[in-house]
Amino acid sequence: MKKILIIFTILITILTLSACGNTSNQDSTITFAWWGTSDRNIATYRAIDLFETKYPQYKVEGEQSPWNGYQQTLNNRLNRGTEADVFQVNYNWIYSMYGEDFFLDLNELDLDFSKYPASEHTPLSINGKILGLSVSETGYVFYLNKSVYEAAGISILPRTWDELMTAGEIISSVTPGKYALGRLDPQQAAILMFTYLSQLTGKNVINSNDQLGFTQAELIEGFNFLSDLRSTGVLISSNAIDTHNDGPTNPNWTSQKYGGVLQWNTAISEYQNTLPNQGSSLEMAGMFQQTLGEQKGMYKKVSMAYAVSKRVVESDAKREAVKTFIEFMTTDPEAVEILGVDRGVSNHSETQSILASSTAFDFTQTLEWKGHEVVQTLFNAQQSSGVDLYIHPYYEHSSFRAIYESPIESFLLNTINANEAAQRIINRFNTELARIMKG
Repeated sequence: MKKILIIFTILITILTLSACGNTSNQDSTITFAWWGTSDRNIATYRAIDLFETKYPQYKVEGEQSPWNGYQQTLNNRLNRGTEADVFQVNYNWIYSMYGEDFFLDLNELDLDFSKYPASEHTPLSINGKILGLSVSETGYVFYLNKSVYEAAGISILPRTWDELMTAGEIISSVTPGKYALGRLDPQQAAILMFTYLSQLTGKNVINSNDQLGFTQAELIEGFNFLSDLRSTGVLISSNAIDTHNDGPTNPNWTSQKYGGVLQWNTAISEYQNTLPNQGSSLEMAGMFQQTLGEQKGMYKKVSMAYAVSKRVVESDAKREAVKTFIEFMTTDPEAVEILGVDRGVSNHSETQSILASSTAFDFTQTLEWKGHEVVQTLFNAQQSSGVDLYIHPYYEHSSFRAIYESPIESFLLNTINANEAAQRIINRFNTELARIMKG
């Protein structure tokens, strides 16, 4: 009987130790999910390898994905409770995916937010809970291929809308089939039109009352401006003549028939990498203005953030592991240089200093960095004059954006006119926005 009791005790001890061992392994393993290009994937895995070298007590399981399908997959995993410990998100997902239900309040990790601008995490907060750590901010910026302009005899790139239209007339005259910009998709055309109208009116497309900020007459003026850009050789006359939906791989872009693009400063590398000579001819042109010297029309948002699963705080050991990993990925000098500006330029003061003083690579000369500087400068200048063009968290909601993009797309295809396009936006904008905000 004593032997049986001893054997039973030993078995219980083994099972207990085994269970403890499994818990320990789970607590020391961090899962991290993100979307990105091959460049981002390579840099992220290099940073993960460095983390595991510096912190051998931890292991990181990376989960890379392409952009297409990432949001839906994340949404499904959140609802099943199988999301990664740390996952990359767009700022608006905190609202559209019920972030308060699924995302950890980062105050529970005791992260240091003092090195960010005071309002950096306000858009990522609901009811005082910080639901995402800002990786970078972004805005739409014009980038021009100076080779296209120089081939037409234009040595100084345009800075105003009038100069852009003059350049378009010259380029299309010298080489028919070439354009100052070329083709914009509905999302790009929308932000161009809303930017132009904001410069004229000082209004945000979605106002503080969560309604359309522009009148029907103003929208018509915006559509007429798109027509002006088409008639002067800035944009193609109709998107029906170029149905390539992927801008970076569009043959007209890669063969340098299109002279520019309006793109998030954090995503310009996609266009740069498909040009000859690694896109050395691409130059940041900022935001065109009504007159020289103005600093208007800059919409801005948090580009992306790191969110954390609520499960992480179920264990103190896991909480410490995730905190260590996030701090490493955002502030460790070696990791910061490895990751560079592929996710944008962080506003974290120490991170910016690390990148700015790097001797391995001059990050300040990248198109991402130059665009970041313009975005921040123009946005801050607007705010000082009482104009706030921060992008509304539901502006890019998957179903809502169709309310304004669909009429714009039809207009770009020349199937409806400016009056019809403006009326279609007016008809559904406020009601659809109210519907999705109610969930």
